[in-house]
Amino acid sequence: MIVFESDQDLDPKTAYQCYDDRWLLELVFNRYKSDDCLDKTNVQGDFSVIGSEFVNFITTVMTCRIIRKATRADLLHKMSYGDLMDDLSSAWRKANAPQKPKTDDGCWVHTLQIVFEELEALGLSDPVHKPEPKKRGRKKKEPEASKNKRPRGRTRKDAKPSVGLL
Repeated sequence: MIVFESDQDLDPKTAYQCYDDRWLLELVFNRYKSDDCLDKTNVQGDFSVIGSEFVNFITTVMTCRIIRKATRADLLHKMSYGDLMDDLSSAWRKANAPQKPKTDDGCWVHTLQIVFEELEALGLSDPVHKPEPKKRGRKKKEPEASKNKRPRGRTRKDAKPSVGLL
């Protein structure tokens, strides 16, 4: 159970969406500061600080977009953001690989099947075309139109009905 305490008059769904966006910001800043080691600039000039902050801003925007895309692909329900980034960092391509990556083009280096599935879910690699599964059992026989079938049921001996059956 989640309890929200606020001085705002919001319906529960709006309050939860605000909390969810706030949690996204916490994840981004955690990645920004600790995981990417971007909490220190180590620069002295004004232009260096501006350039460093610009790069940090671009990194933050990219991280938000990655999180949003992974959420839409339903990957963050199965794993954490850190696990996803670890998996994606193991996907390497050869330098002479074609521009549009495909899962089965042979230009991937030591990439696991689970990473291919994640890349396909994110739209970063074209999936392998899988043939449709074959139907099981025998094929149905085609009816032969040239063969005349015998009418069903017994033929009556006399065409006139008897008086007792009326």
